[in-house]
Amino acid sequence: MGVSANANTGAFLLFFIAAILLALSTTCTALNITKSLAPYSDYSTLSDLFRKTKLTDAINRRQTITILALDNSSIQSITDRSSDELRKILMNHIILDYYDRQKIQKLGKKSALLTTLYQTTGSAINQQGFVNITRIARGEVVFGSAVKGAPLVGKLLGSVISQPFNLSVLHISTPIVAPGFGDAILAPPPPPGSSKPPAAAPKKSPSSPGPSEEEEDEDEAESPSPSESPAESPKAGKAKAKSRSESPPEPDSDEDDDAEEPTSSASSRVVWLRVGVAAVIGLISSLVAF
Repeated sequence: MGVSANANTGAFLLFFIAAILLALSTTCTALNITKSLAPYSDYSTLSDLFRKTKLTDAINRRQTITILALDNSSIQSITDRSSDELRKILMNHIILDYYDRQKIQKLGKKSALLTTLYQTTGSAINQQGFVNITRIARGEVVFGSAVKGAPLVGKLLGSVISQPFNLSVLHISTPIVAPGFGDAILAPPPPPGSSKPPAAAPKKSPSSPGPSEEEEDEDEAESPSPSESPAESPKAGKAKAKSRSESPPEPDSDEDDDAEEPTSSASSRVVWLRVGVAAVIGLISSLVAF
C-alpha cells in the first residue's frame, strides 16, 4: 500500500511539473502582434487595421507566423476598401510559417508557394490562399498572388522584426491583392534613371570584312572615268573572250579527294609495317628469353 501511494504521488508530481513547464513555454512563445509592432510607428496603420478586421487574435493564436508588412504610406491604397475585401487582402499578407531574409536566400527553388491565413478559411479558390515568392536578378525578391496570371507586385524591402522561429515581419513595397479580392494594386513604375541603356549597334563580323579604304581607293584609281576610257575595239573583246575560254578550270573536289587517297593509303601501309616489325622483334625476344 505504501509503495503504491508513493508511486502515485511521484507520477502526480511529474505530471504537475510537466504542466507548469508547458504553460511557461506557451507563455514565452505566445505572440502579441500589437505589442511587437508598437515600437515601429511606420506600421501603426497596419496594426490598427489588424485590430479593426479582427485579425489580431487570429495572429496571436499562432506560434509561428510571418507578416508581409506595408508601411503607412503604401497601405493607404487599400484602406478605402470594404471591410470584407480588406480582411481578405490582409489575410493574404500573413504567412503560416517562419521566413526571414536568410531563409529566403536559402530557398532551393527560384520560386515557391507560401500558405497564408486565408487558406485556412476554406473559401479560397484557384490558389487564392497562397502567395508566390520569386527571386529575380541581383538577389531581389518579389511577392505576388499565386493565382495564375497574377503579377508579382510586392518587392522585399527589408526586415522589420526577426524572432526565430516565431515571428518575422518583412517590409514589402506594394499590397498583394489576389484576383477576386477587388481591383489589383500594381507596382509603381521604376524611376526614369533606372531604365536600361539601349543596346549597342552590332559590329561587323571579323570573318567577313568589307573592302578596306585602301582597296576602295585602288579600285577607284584603276577604273578610269567614262570620259577618259577609250572605247574597247571588237578585236580586243574577242581576245579577252578567247583568253577566258582557254583559262584552266578550277579542280573539282572529287579530284582533290582522289589525290589525297594515295597519301592516306601509303600512311596506312607504313603503320602496318611498323606493327609487323614490332611483332617480329617481340617474337625473337620471347624465343631468346626462352
